[in-house]
Amino acid sequence: MPIHNLGYRPWKEKLTRPSSRWRNISASGVRLAQKSLWVKRAVFAAWLPVLYWGLGFFVIGQAMEGKLQLNDGGNRPVVQKAFDAVEKQLKKVNPMLVPTANRLAVASILRRQFRKVPKVEQLASALESGDEMLARNRIWCWLLMTFLRYPQGILILFLIGTIAPALIARDIRSKAFLLYFSRPIGKLDYLLGKFFIPATFIMLVTTLPAMALYMFGILMSPDLSVFWSTWDVPVRILIGSAFLILPTVSLALMFSSLTQETRFASFGWFAFFTLGHGAWWAIVFSTAIKKGMVNSQDLPMVMEEPEVKRWGLLSLYNNIGEAQSWVFGFSSWQEVMPSMIVLLAITVVSLSITYRQISSPLRV
Repeated sequence: MPIHNLGYRPWKEKLTRPSSRWRNISASGVRLAQKSLWVKRAVFAAWLPVLYWGLGFFVIGQAMEGKLQLNDGGNRPVVQKAFDAVEKQLKKVNPMLVPTANRLAVASILRRQFRKVPKVEQLASALESGDEMLARNRIWCWLLMTFLRYPQGILILFLIGTIAPALIARDIRSKAFLLYFSRPIGKLDYLLGKFFIPATFIMLVTTLPAMALYMFGILMSPDLSVFWSTWDVPVRILIGSAFLILPTVSLALMFSSLTQETRFASFGWFAFFTLGHGAWWAIVFSTAIKKGMVNSQDLPMVMEEPEVKRWGLLSLYNNIGEAQSWVFGFSSWQEVMPSMIVLLAITVVSLSITYRQISSPLRV
């Protein structure tokens, strides 16, 4: 039987825009990644800290409005001690001074119980300034900065290590490049599509929970005037999330593009992240021993030593934390400029190597 009408034929389906190519790659990758049980567990675990930080928003909001009952007969000893310290300063607490007492008490609690947390002194000073709008803005920024830096910053180590290593390594091993580039898909489309697969999950566990906390704070506020004093917080969340996404995803994709084995890419990602941070901790402990500051309470002071802070550039985690500290207004540009340069270098070099590796099959 002869076959007729061979050759080009008209496309009768609906054409899509070229800009949708990378989105289709990302959407397909996200659907495949979410089938993993470990990814589902990581996403669920990443939302659990929202409850703890939400409690912080509630307590701070009550304290700012003067509704936090501090003198409760010793049921909350930490708060009671803070209230006693405030009483010494105010001499006599009356109903008109309750909001001031609460702010001073919370500042005292922060200095006593959270002295190991970076930038807590600036937060306590904002509380004691008497400017309620400024204090609320600084408190929310501090809570969201610590939320992105500590629980979420650690969880994305495992989330990226689960998703990203297989994205390009699997295509190299299975020769899927032949399928991708036989269609009207460019190298940039492919790179963007792969990039936004882990980036989508990072936004799911960092940006969305942080925005949820911000909305919770707005709902707990007495009026809409709070929005005008905290309008910049969502912008800071987005920029802080970008500083978290760009270097980490770029680095993970680079390791994935350098090998055909997913396990080697996973090892490279975890090794880079943990060895750099471990080397910095080794320098912190050696400096503490040298200075005789072996108490755990002295470690925050050791970390602020100039010679120790310079070695913090070895740690990707520290560099991201410094950048986010500047984004949320707790550090100056001069303090974080070295970390910014390191993050920019990691992002540019990683994306360049990944793009070159993607292009290599087309040059054969």
